[in-house]
Amino acid sequence: MKLAIAIPTYNEAANIRTLLESIHDQLSRISNVQTIVYVIDDNSPDGTADLVTSIAKTCKTKNFAITVIGRSVKDGLGGAYIFGFNEILKTKADYIIQMDGDLSHDPKYLPSFVKAAGQHDLIIGSRYITGGATPDWSLFRKFLSRGGNMYARLILGNKVADYTGGYNMFSAKLLRQADISTIRSTGYGFLIDLKFRALQHAQSVHQVPIVFHDRHHGKSKLPKSTIITNLFLVPLIKLRTRAS
Repeated sequence: MKLAIAIPTYNEAANIRTLLESIHDQLSRISNVQTIVYVIDDNSPDGTADLVTSIAKTCKTKNFAITVIGRSVKDGLGGAYIFGFNEILKTKADYIIQMDGDLSHDPKYLPSFVKAAGQHDLIIGSRYITGGATPDWSLFRKFLSRGGNMYARLILGNKVADYTGGYNMFSAKLLRQADISTIRSTGYGFLIDLKFRALQHAQSVHQVPIVFHDRHHGKSKLPKSTIITNLFLVPLIKLRTRAS
């Protein structure tokens, strides 16, 4: 299997070495998987891209490689993923994993994703099934996230427990069918939109329980407007997808 991992970054120099070396440790020993990690960097002023280039030299093996996709414009998570996915879809990758660059998505779950890939074309890392958790969050943030996911399931369907999570695996065929270049949602909305589109075409869906930890360095920010924005966004996602 040819596996690609897409990791958007902006000023992740403090986290990226630990992340990439951990991904290497988890996947380089799986003999039937050829992995390329694509770091999609938005011209980070802290030198993230240069550091990744250096790390790539020491981590390269027969079945594992790291490369940087540089972007000159910083236009949000959705824009970075769409740009990166489109570049990856030009390759011969069979599956594509999306994950954050801040160590909140633990690479120890990657073998579980890979194991499920043979039987499923959409594998979702879920905080809201048995075995999943968000231990670092305040009660308010847990309420906010669970409430947002309950609302998304009410409007979009109950096929998955975690619509807003960003640790997922797609077959390349499924991403092409999802027509990602037409997604206009940003932030958490992009993650919901992408997942909903994929669900419309997925032949088989599997959920992997994950424990989500806050970023190791830097500060995570959850805008207060998130709930209000998603109240309007979620129905629009459903309407847009039906119209396309």
